[in-house]
Amino acid sequence: MTLEDLLQYEDIVIQCHDDPDADAIASGYALLKYLESKGKSPQLVYSGGRTVTKNNLLLMIEKLNIPLEHVRRTDDEAELLITVDCRAGQRNVSTLPHRNLAVIDHHELDMGEVLPELCEVRTDCSASVTVIWAMLKKVGFPIEDRLLSTALYYGLYMDTQKFKGTEKLDREMLDALRFDWDIILLLQSAALALNDFRTAGSAFMNLRYHPEYHFALAPVNTSEPYMLGIVSDMMMDVHELSVCVAYCLLERERCVKVSVRCSKSRDRADEVVHWLVRDMGNDGGGDRTKAAGRLPLALLEKSCPDGNLLYTAGELIFQRLTDYFRTPLKRLAPRTEEYEPARAEEFCKQKAELYRKKKAPAGFVRTMDLFPEGTEILLRTPVGDIVKKAAPALCILIDAEHEVSYTTEEELGRDYELTDEEFPLDGEWLWQPKAYHAGKKEAVMLAPCAKKCIVRDTPRVWAAQLNCRLEVLVWGDWRLGEIGDWLVCHEEDHQNAYIIPKAAFEQSYERAE
Repeated sequence: MTLEDLLQYEDIVIQCHDDPDADAIASGYALLKYLESKGKSPQLVYSGGRTVTKNNLLLMIEKLNIPLEHVRRTDDEAELLITVDCRAGQRNVSTLPHRNLAVIDHHELDMGEVLPELCEVRTDCSASVTVIWAMLKKVGFPIEDRLLSTALYYGLYMDTQKFKGTEKLDREMLDALRFDWDIILLLQSAALALNDFRTAGSAFMNLRYHPEYHFALAPVNTSEPYMLGIVSDMMMDVHELSVCVAYCLLERERCVKVSVRCSKSRDRADEVVHWLVRDMGNDGGGDRTKAAGRLPLALLEKSCPDGNLLYTAGELIFQRLTDYFRTPLKRLAPRTEEYEPARAEEFCKQKAELYRKKKAPAGFVRTMDLFPEGTEILLRTPVGDIVKKAAPALCILIDAEHEVSYTTEEELGRDYELTDEEFPLDGEWLWQPKAYHAGKKEAVMLAPCAKKCIVRDTPRVWAAQLNCRLEVLVWGDWRLGEIGDWLVCHEEDHQNAYIIPKAAFEQSYERAE
């Protein structure tokens, strides 16, 4: 979906999820600004039983002039309803009446979930603000308004726990935004009211910690769900903790709400929440670093004769977290264990089969064509930002999806035939490949120097798709594979085994005949 697809409608309502956060508000605001620039008069709303009360969000709405309205109930049917940072049918949004539906979101899809025809769901973004920024960039909408830039920056800042987990596209957006630093500082200093601070302090006094598994949980004496995010975010600043849970009793909703934060790649907050509430409650949505869920009071009351529901919930959560970590993450050290493809069934859905690399077009750039020797170059790669020094032997490989990675000319020559033919980098891609001067953060486009390289008949690989979470020891580092990723080893060297992410494998490999 593109933003231009929305312009065929007149009566448009943009809906954030109930009890909206900074990401939902900023995403809706950006969409509102685009539609207004096209002569539309959309509404920006949220619903549910609670109004925004968090200090920093109220200040954000005020300082950035965001016309956000709370709508409890309406019989009016919008011609087009656009849900941002959520999806109609999920438990965290009270979907308003509509004739047509569109979705803009960044969260993982539920098993078997069906999306409307008008949708843009990008799980390679850490926040919905990045999704909407990418869509704005694609249609050529200039983000010159400093208040809009500030909203997008703050939405990402809050949704990634102060940029603790950002993806490539998020960093591209941060480089492009020209925000108001004074407003950002004001919002950062407004996260807590004095009573919020006292409530958080009480929760920390009653914190329970597991020294072996490095998780902690804190009961929060509040009726304001936003306090769970504050407490769990603050817990994540503690060095010893990798998984944090804050929970509170919500009498009006008849539930105990649970908020989870994870800081290590081997743990996913949405998986932890699903484990905690399984067979009892429901997930409230989430992603790798943060998620929420609910435990219904009706079930807790059956095992709580003395009526101390918060204590009972804490005991249940602690025991379930302990059980979660006792379920071991599998590990494989291919050379030490003398790995063979026949062992793939220990970790995978089926036996390993032979695959070969597709003969997809690729390009390369010699780093010395871009920068003087010794210049520190930053590349935005699929595995994160990597800095290297320009050298005669160092090259940048550009794959068919225009992702970039470092390689040496010798390694490149083994797998590819290098040519002097220009590698076409047309304007259809949202981001043109680029390298950055690491010191100055100045971008240099790769297109003018990119040459085509043609893949040779590379060795085949044995590959199978994981049905568990597996860490593989590759050149001294443990690399994590999620369910659905591929365990791969070379046909001629079975101990040369590693993980390839699902999307990358399916893009680059095909079954060998």
